[in-house]
Amino acid sequence: MERIFVKSQKATELIRITDQVKRAVEMSGLKNGIINVFTLHTTTAITINENDPSLEEDIARFMLNVVPEDDSYGHHRFYRRDGRMAVNAYSHIRASLLGANVTLPLQDGKVVLGARQNIYLVELDGPQVRGLTVQVLGE
Repeated sequence: MERIFVKSQKATELIRITDQVKRAVEMSGLKNGIINVFTLHTTTAITINENDPSLEEDIARFMLNVVPEDDSYGHHRFYRRDGRMAVNAYSHIRASLLGANVTLPLQDGKVVLGARQNIYLVELDGPQVRGLTVQVLGE
């Protein structure tokens, strides 16, 4: 299993990670099987979509509209156990809607993706450094 780290630049953004995933798959030395890409954070997601900057912005804007940033969430409170204020319920909800992982086929040592498909880390509470795992299972 390989770990990848990505630094987001915005509060909400889609970050292409296809090349990093492909490098991790190459390092595994496996030729056929499945690949699991998993985020290590509850306010990020992993998705596959077309490599189009305007679509990336559309998806980010859609998430802002579907789950608005307001103070009506129960998660917005002070946590005595660690002395921190939680004010990012909307980020957790957005991440839950998108999902924490994707599974891809591996054939002849290559990640199988459609002609326009790319793998994205979706930042929903940035900017931050984010970690994800790439696990390759097979032969």
